[in-house]
Amino acid sequence: MQELGLGIVFLFLIMATYFLPSFNAFSRKHPDRWPIFMLDLFLGWTIVGWVVSLVWSVSQITSPEMTRVPSQSQPEADKYQKLERIGSLKEKGLLTESEFEAEKAKLLQS
Repeated sequence: MQELGLGIVFLFLIMATYFLPSFNAFSRKHPDRWPIFMLDLFLGWTIVGWVVSLVWSVSQITSPEMTRVPSQSQPEADKYQKLERIGSLKEKGLLTESEFEAEKAKLLQS
């Protein structure tokens, strides 16, 4: 009877190790958790499949919110775009020198 209990514990440890990449992906709410699970399930026995699924499950998760440009640099880029635009209007003769200087002063103050 004790051998049966030891066998069940051993089987549980083997299964936990086999599905470790899947457990990790689901606990981290990885966006690719289901493909990681499928790779782990069908190719985990090849060791290479298990290592690939493990590396994939611990890979950095990037979301659109994390890759967005910080809000502080957004107005700076917008200022430079506006400066370029009024500069090109001045070059085309659509703005006078005094109008250009007035618009530039407004942009640089804000």
